[in-house]
Amino acid sequence: MSAFFFALNRQGQLVDPSRAERMMTALEAYGPDASRLICDTHFAMGYQSRWDVPEEVGERQPLFDHTSQQYFAFHGRIDNRERLLKELPDVGAENTSDAQLLFAYLQAFGEHGINEVIGPFVFVWFDQQQQRVLAARDAMGGRCLFYYLDDELFLISTSEACLIAYGVVPFEFNEAKVGRLLVGEMDVKPTSVIASVSVLRPGQCALVAPGMHSLKRFYQAPDLKFNGWTDVDYAGEFRRLLTQATRRRMRSVGRVGTMLSGGLDSVPMTVCAAEESVEGVDAYSWVFDVYPEADERHYSQAVCRNFNLTQHEIVCDHQWPGFDDTMFLNPTLPVGTPYSEFQQETFRRARAQGVRVLLTGIHGDLLYESTHGLLYDLSKQGRWRDAWSEFRRLWRAVPESWLVVKYYLLLPIPWVARVSSWRKRQRYNAHPSLQPDIAKQCAAQQSQSHWLADESRGRARPEQWQVVMDHFAGEDMAYGRVMEAKFDIERRYPYRDRELCEFMLSVPSDQLYFQGVKRPIVKRAFHDTLPDPILGRNNKTSFNTVIDAGIQRDFERYDWFDDSPRQWQGIVRPAFFDDLTPENSKNNLLRWRCAYYDYWKSVCYNRMLCELGQIDNNNESL
Repeated sequence: MSAFFFALNRQGQLVDPSRAERMMTALEAYGPDASRLICDTHFAMGYQSRWDVPEEVGERQPLFDHTSQQYFAFHGRIDNRERLLKELPDVGAENTSDAQLLFAYLQAFGEHGINEVIGPFVFVWFDQQQQRVLAARDAMGGRCLFYYLDDELFLISTSEACLIAYGVVPFEFNEAKVGRLLVGEMDVKPTSVIASVSVLRPGQCALVAPGMHSLKRFYQAPDLKFNGWTDVDYAGEFRRLLTQATRRRMRSVGRVGTMLSGGLDSVPMTVCAAEESVEGVDAYSWVFDVYPEADERHYSQAVCRNFNLTQHEIVCDHQWPGFDDTMFLNPTLPVGTPYSEFQQETFRRARAQGVRVLLTGIHGDLLYESTHGLLYDLSKQGRWRDAWSEFRRLWRAVPESWLVVKYYLLLPIPWVARVSSWRKRQRYNAHPSLQPDIAKQCAAQQSQSHWLADESRGRARPEQWQVVMDHFAGEDMAYGRVMEAKFDIERRYPYRDRELCEFMLSVPSDQLYFQGVKRPIVKRAFHDTLPDPILGRNNKTSFNTVIDAGIQRDFERYDWFDDSPRQWQGIVRPAFFDDLTPENSKNNLLRWRCAYYDYWKSVCYNRMLCELGQIDNNNESL
């Protein structure tokens, strides 16, 4: 996973080379294969390369076109190379990297062609003659771009830490964002954890030129129609698209493995990988001896037997953050997760066996949510008997019948949903744990409509559209890449494939849930492949007992909640934990995150402030 930055003084003044070098240093962890720094009077551009796909081996970015005097930096992967190459007959396919291909495509078709490009990517395109910068992020948010902009300076990078390293961007937190992360609440608009840094949204491009700047959403969703389709048709198309998504993510310089649990996300993905692989695929599975309720090896082992896969079982009962030198810390993110040690051990084992890419089923569950329109979808298809049968089943299954009326009869009506969403925003109450000033900031932001609200209108399931096409998944992946860089490994996400997501957002709701069966489209697609116990699964495995036990051990080991003042108390009210019981899993996790916040502040934040010259070695402001 590579990384880059671009710095431009909009007044034409010198960009200090020492600042550019500091930005390069902040990116070192991301690119062990090559690096390049360009400093040219009023701009600087730097790139750290990790060669992830065969076509880019030996490439050094940023690219430069002498004829047009244009620079280009690209991070990501182009998944529909064949289509773009057909439109560029003068570009040879064999030795053309994804960066070279996209650069040539943009030079030929301009920014209007960005929507045709499929794959996780970000890029910066600088025209030195016109002093024009165009930056863009793919529609699914598979890569992140962060930027700082004022009248004098434009900084943009794949890393927030890189922007801070320039020395102008204050390392001050967006406290409302930190508060939402602590309590597990999603943004209604993409924001950075750094107060003065902005985030380029998925499917958005930014244009910066002399005297102007603008943001524009380039993504245009297709209008998919399924007239006359049967269950078999939907299942066949789902399997084709998942196979395609998996194959796209297996284009790699090194070996490919999968993160295999026993669920209906990772299992179908692993099956597709096994069918597509020539060299074979290794599977890495979390197992639990002490906590059998979290163990899924009886599912995963069956898959590995059926497809002759080598399975590596990672015992995770006692894989736990140690709050010491072994603990993973993101240099700009003060919120952690106990799962990090499960992931670290997986990456460590996989990398030791030569794996460079791990496929993961993370975020697959987003494709099967928001099925409240089930009755309306069945009615629109003329399936009145099925609609009536589903209504009766829901009426019997849901304890309070008014919930069936509200969620399955009223909220699927577009105008009712809009009114309900407006009322929900007006009545928003911040999490009760947050300090009043933080809660007020959260309320001001969360009272706004979702940034995809207008675009989602008219979609099959508007709420699901807002979740799947949101910044959330991309943000989660960006946070994870910091850990992946430590092990020189990359996770790839087949369920974030744009064409697969567009399809799943358009299918009728009965393909996601019908007659009490969850994910019927998946089970039909793989009915001839998966073992019966997996096909019969209707619930996800929970790791709550593992997490709760680890948190309780930490509370007994560390004096986190004595009477001494703590830094997290500026965001979370200490009194919130006064009546906390061990059985309260969600609040215990918040308590653990608060402790992590304090530890992170002492290890990462103060050190970086010292390096930036904002505090001295005694943590006193300069």
